[in-house]
Amino acid sequence: MSSSTKVANQEKHARSAAQPQRPAPPGPLKPTRARRRPALIALGLALVALSVLASVYLASMFGQTYQVLAIKDEIPRGTEITAAHVATVDLPTGPTLLEPIRAEQFDQVVGQGKVATADLKKGQLLTSDSFADELQPAAGRSIVGVALAPNQMPTKELRAGDTVRVVETPASGGEPPASAPFAIPATVVGTKLSPIGDQTVVDVEVTSDSAAGLAARAATGRVAIVIDAVGAG
Repeated sequence: MSSSTKVANQEKHARSAAQPQRPAPPGPLKPTRARRRPALIALGLALVALSVLASVYLASMFGQTYQVLAIKDEIPRGTEITAAHVATVDLPTGPTLLEPIRAEQFDQVVGQGKVATADLKKGQLLTSDSFADELQPAAGRSIVGVALAPNQMPTKELRAGDTVRVVETPASGGEPPASAPFAIPATVVGTKLSPIGDQTVVDVEVTSDSAAGLAARAATGRVAIVIDAVGAG
């Protein structure tokens, strides 16, 4: 080998040694085995079973019906409810806000002198609020609404049928009356919370000749209610 060839080989070798070496490509990754967790598997199976049972229950529940009373012909307010006005219909079993009269109560409602408390439309379900023994107020009676603050009424809950007196009170901070205050005997018809303030509106039934005087005094806000007897309801 000539000296020039030897020198060339040495220079080539030196250049190769100076160049950085490329790393070898990585080999194939070894597959990892997923760890099975028995508790999670059991929980998943339990949830699946529970879903199946819930689906079966709902399907069976909503597939059942029960019979209730419905209006098949319009009934004007105050009209007696007869068999010609009522029919039985099937209602699906399930949660509902309605409380219709069941078909087995037919003889307790129809043909018993019950009258419609409002105009009942065809297809409407019959409920306990749809009828009464008689419309209120009866002849010679009137209903007056009295708005009362908590300090104008007893803490005992007022109920329909309670016998009360509506008593006129002095002005706020005024002296009590020297004689017996004006008072009107009444019967509670119902109560409802007022959307204004913390007042409760109490509907009371009074004689028609005392209704105007009570309404005028109630409008001043200077009245209070006294319970004399508790109704049967």
